[in-house]
Amino acid sequence: MAPSISASLNADSPASNIVQARLPKLSPEFIAQHYPSEAKLVHVHLVHRHGERTPASHLFPHISPKHWNFCAQGNRLYTDFAKAVKVYAPDADVGGDGNSYQQWHSYMFKLENSKSSSIFPKDNLSKAHKNDKSQFTADTCAFGQLTDVGRESLTSLGVHMRALYMDALGFLPAVPRPGDGNGPTEDLYLRTTSYTRAFESLQHALGGMYPNLPANSPLFRINVRPRSIDNLYPDYHCKVIGRLHAESSTESIALFAEDHAALHKDILQVPSLQEAFEAKLKSKAGYTSLYVWDTVSSMRSHGLPLPKEIDDELIARVSNISAVEYLHPTMSSTQLARLEIGPLVRELADNVVCAIEADRGIEAGKTRPPKMSIYSGHDTTIGPLLAILGDDLAGSPSLTTSATPMWPPFSSSLRIELLKDSTSPYPTVQPSWAGDLANHSEDLSAIPPEERIRPLTVPDSLYRWAPGRTDNASAVPFNSRATRDYYVRIWYNDRSVQLPACRDPGAHHSKLGASVCTLDGFFKQIARFVPSESETIQERLALANA
Repeated sequence: MAPSISASLNADSPASNIVQARLPKLSPEFIAQHYPSEAKLVHVHLVHRHGERTPASHLFPHISPKHWNFCAQGNRLYTDFAKAVKVYAPDADVGGDGNSYQQWHSYMFKLENSKSSSIFPKDNLSKAHKNDKSQFTADTCAFGQLTDVGRESLTSLGVHMRALYMDALGFLPAVPRPGDGNGPTEDLYLRTTSYTRAFESLQHALGGMYPNLPANSPLFRINVRPRSIDNLYPDYHCKVIGRLHAESSTESIALFAEDHAALHKDILQVPSLQEAFEAKLKSKAGYTSLYVWDTVSSMRSHGLPLPKEIDDELIARVSNISAVEYLHPTMSSTQLARLEIGPLVRELADNVVCAIEADRGIEAGKTRPPKMSIYSGHDTTIGPLLAILGDDLAGSPSLTTSATPMWPPFSSSLRIELLKDSTSPYPTVQPSWAGDLANHSEDLSAIPPEERIRPLTVPDSLYRWAPGRTDNASAVPFNSRATRDYYVRIWYNDRSVQLPACRDPGAHHSKLGASVCTLDGFFKQIARFVPSESETIQERLALANA
């Protein structure tokens, strides 16, 4: 049986957030402070990382057990789910060749080969596991698999969402409502990457939000895009993005060269890490610190003992240098950010526009957009998003010396809340970037990205509206303050994120403070990172031909 995670963690440890994404305590005081009656929720995005998992590969057998026995529940659920799919959908022929079940099953529930990615010959591997008492059982996990600890974390995230958005605020219905024709519920939009751990994490988050649903409850429609068009995960198969990220990573490492070299020196002083780490350095593999982080963070999150040399200080440094290698490049390169995560930010911005139009009653005959959109992704989803939002995770000068690990923990979550407040005074001073407003109604594609006030995909019609209108008539004069009732707040785990563009008094809520952006402030923050589809194609072609 897997050891209790709560028994293995020290809440006062500076590295505790490595293994636990904290959530705010939902006290009456918290609700009153952050959700006053005049600020009405309109839409919520929840973007989360999957829960705790085993290491992606077996690179450090001198410290990592041969068998990770943390998947008792997961293996049982997986087996039952596979059987159910085969029973209830044996003849589904999505692929058109009569073999769609097997294709779908292997695509969505692929498990990594437990023998892959090991750099050790069999004799060395056996020697490393000489004193390993772990046994292969029905509870044994594959590498990269969501564990029962991770399932519990995502269930807890779902419970938190229920306590906040259903019980405390009444924003979501306590029971999902059926869609048209008694179809899947339309209160939620759900999407996951094709990775098994992300798919199953979303299932458990839903289980926390809606526990013990009756059998006749509406279904949930979960959307999965082909890898080639999935914007939840940077497309590193694209040679242009891969090359640009590698170049930017080299520049980031050079910026923190002294800290980077010092960490590698200290890792090589740990006997149980030395052999594997030297091999990685000799192979000139990129993101060398990240290989250590992958194993150490997984072990810590499951309460497995680590060598005494791997203390909280070293763990935090490994986390932060991993962020330098992998996340800092996105913060330092606008072009890389636009290619890596810009398409997802464009989708989130489009959702905000749709929610505002629905709130205004625009095109009332159409189906209303969902109240909440949930995206199940990875650390490489959360990290680049935080970089675009200007969070300190990837941009702080003290990044490498912070005692708080910067890498997004398992089950980390970003919540983007669209609020409406028609009663509080709107800021009367102009933000520092107000000069860019002169170009607000012009052809934004002709304006350099850094000077854009809003993403290209935000339509003029959003600003050509007046109370009482139920259409987007172009006859309404353009009004840059037409969106002044709407605000955006972003939460990262247990804290709100202050966007740089929203720190000026003229760019945030007059009562709720700098963490609640005006809609224009939010748009200004993300504008330079959000290319149109044609710009994305042009940038890729230009870089490919460079």
